[in-house]
Amino acid sequence: MNGVNENKEPVVSDAALLEAFEQRERSTKDFYLNVGPADIGGEPAPGDSAVFAEQLRRDVEAALCLTFALIPGAANPTGGYTYWYESGERSVHLQVNDPEEGDLFPFGKVPALLIIRSRSEEVATWELAAGLHRDLCSLGTYLLLAETKNGDLVTANFNVGDDW
Repeated sequence: MNGVNENKEPVVSDAALLEAFEQRERSTKDFYLNVGPADIGGEPAPGDSAVFAEQLRRDVEAALCLTFALIPGAANPTGGYTYWYESGERSVHLQVNDPEEGDLFPFGKVPALLIIRSRSEEVATWELAAGLHRDLCSLGTYLLLAETKNGDLVTANFNVGDDW
């Protein structure tokens, strides 16, 4: 069932989530998952990007049953972290940045960018992206905003406003 939870955050059923990604697959082959730490129990989201990057890396590795490589020297000037995974079946790229002062809403809340691509003929990229979005949402510790390569909103587990 679609609706909102007790914190007034959007809740999307698995079927609706899969449909949202599958419908966008016709216009784009790439999906971007923007991820940030969720406010938990009314407390502000943690501000330590190193801790956030490490936790997100571990959770993505567990969800996808893979081990990222940290790209040496790939830390960006804002102190971000870049992780990469490549196989014959998929590629996964994770870039965690420090939120910058003045970042526009909602992107200031989701400073990490996660891109997953299928290289398999059996599993489409939209299926991988939808599954990863669902798995990370189920942890309850992340804000997620999924968009197409063209900047079209697919879904979000927090209110991103009406001006998308």
